[in-house]
Amino acid sequence: MTIILENICKSYGDLQVLDNYNLTVEWGRAYCLTGPEGCGKTTILKVFMGLEKPDSGQIHRMGDYKYPTLQSAYVSQADANLVMKKNAIWNVKKVHRWASKGRAIEELSKFIPVERQTIPVSELTPVERRFVEIVRALFVPADFIVLDEPFEGMNEAEREKAKAYILEIRGTRPLLMATRKPEGVDFAKIINLE
Repeated sequence: MTIILENICKSYGDLQVLDNYNLTVEWGRAYCLTGPEGCGKTTILKVFMGLEKPDSGQIHRMGDYKYPTLQSAYVSQADANLVMKKNAIWNVKKVHRWASKGRAIEELSKFIPVERQTIPVSELTPVERRFVEIVRALFVPADFIVLDEPFEGMNEAEREKAKAYILEIRGTRPLLMATRKPEGVDFAKIINLE
């Protein structure tokens, strides 16, 4: 399967963020959008997932695909998908109602001590919340993985741990990520939006 963004234009009021932008995402490949804040990285991710409608341009799905929509595993930029008053286990299980509590604890334990998994997410550190977001997104089956600033606030060891987990869970699914700091993203084709 290949997904093609063709001549995508997107504006917010008078601000044109994307002007005839093109991107081809192929099965089994990883891509990293990079550039300064405000250059359109998050907008591209949202258009790719269908969360934002472009002002003009087309999105093509090429290849054999039997469902009308694609499912994405999505890590948002700022904990937007977490319910802050609930704990980490609840947040992970919420996305997959058939998953066991034990499996949620097992996956979270790769990053967060068990005793911290039961406190409200709002009381976790920003890095722990990023780990919850990553586990939560990758906990469900999806056609592709989209990560917006997944390593934000992490030190080098934490980045490596998160990167290894993402690559292990990813398999051969396409991965599209955005970051201002692409250092260490050696597993993806870097696309600079400057």
